[in-house]
Amino acid sequence: MMKTTRDNCFRAMQIAIMAAAILAVCGPKVYVTAQDTTQAAQTPDSSKTNAADTQSDQDIAIKTRKASCNCGQLRVTVKGPDPERISLCHCNLCQKQSGSVFAVQARFPREQVTIEGKSTAWKLPLAKANATEYRNCVSLGGGGTFHFCPVCGSTVWYTADADEARIGVKIGAFAAPTFPAPKISGFEEYQHPWAMRAADLPMEHVK
Repeated sequence: MMKTTRDNCFRAMQIAIMAAAILAVCGPKVYVTAQDTTQAAQTPDSSKTNAADTQSDQDIAIKTRKASCNCGQLRVTVKGPDPERISLCHCNLCQKQSGSVFAVQARFPREQVTIEGKSTAWKLPLAKANATEYRNCVSLGGGGTFHFCPVCGSTVWYTADADEARIGVKIGAFAAPTFPAPKISGFEEYQHPWAMRAADLPMEHVK
């Protein structure tokens, strides 16, 4: 009787040992498979990731810029990417209009520009621009209209008759040192040599 009991206990121990061995061998495989499945489930959809990255890039590209006159009565808000055209002009007309030795302006699509406040407009028709004794950018632009604040006199924005789809804003009106640099320099024959050497700047040079 005791021998039978010992035999049964011995067999039970053998079965337990075999079960533990099987579990030791098969257990990691089951665990790894489960781990791989979990990892696969957590891997993001590449198409969704790319779409999110694209949206993020678009959000970064869209900027809101604000320009104004000195007293703040005439204001311009531009919402969009960097300007399509940023130019530096040395022509005598721009010198007189800006009161400086050159003028710098950026052009934006009209739909990106919101203008607030009152402005006084000064129209320079093409015929008058062509009649001046010096070459000027308004002649190339087919005539232009400049808008300045009737209170403080600051010129803030303008339109060119030959480019009705865009509005030009004086870069100085943004008062932002981080504003992108000009890409075009024009009428350098009228530049003041003490002010700068525009010909040495990395930009397109237009005569």
